[in-house]
Amino acid sequence: APDAWLRRMRRITEERSIPLIADEVQTGVGRTGAFWAVEHSGIVPDVMVLSKAIGGSLPLAVIVYRAELDLWQPGAHAGTFRGNQLAMAAGAATLAYVRENQLADRAAVLGARMLSRLRELKAHHPGIGDVRGRGLMIGLELVDPESAPLPAESGDLAPAPPPDPALALAVQQECLRRGLIVELGGRHGAVVRLLPPLTLTDEQATAVVDRLADALAAATRSPHRRTTAGPTT
Repeated sequence: APDAWLRRMRRITEERSIPLIADEVQTGVGRTGAFWAVEHSGIVPDVMVLSKAIGGSLPLAVIVYRAELDLWQPGAHAGTFRGNQLAMAAGAATLAYVRENQLADRAAVLGARMLSRLRELKAHHPGIGDVRGRGLMIGLELVDPESAPLPAESGDLAPAPPPDPALALAVQQECLRRGLIVELGGRHGAVVRLLPPLTLTDEQATAVVDRLADALAAATRSPHRRTTAGPTT
């Protein structure tokens, strides 16, 4: 499990005096159901890299680190383009809002509900492979059940079908036609990523899954689905 791997990594780095850096650019500020994703494993990193959500829609990046790692003199972090006051004010307001409204807890509850519905959807669609996620960071891997597993997985006891990036691209396009914007990622770009705002309502969460289900059905039925994924115009 990822949490166990991370705890083991913490032990290894501590034994060797190696700083452990946690990249919380996408996972931080409540996204995974905890304020910081590393909290799920119970470890404390030496450095955290933060951006995206921490700016409250304004460009902001932050590096948090243990005091003993600071090789600069106090007050020496100066520069012409450092310290954007508007972005920092937005970031401070964002952190306060997420904490005061317990949006991390909200993400955990709503994410679990959406994952449950997506796993129910998987039972009716052979093109859905792994359904995974934490909080409101969810991935739906699309596969080609009629093709043989990839060579690297052929020795597995239960090899999974290969990813289907063409189906993922078709689903993304069908989602857009229904007013739902989704991102593709994962291996071969075959994972549909759901990263809704933490202020998502129950009704909106239901609409997301409903539209995704409709898009998947339409993409699967389409006789003109592309056999290769690539840029569209």
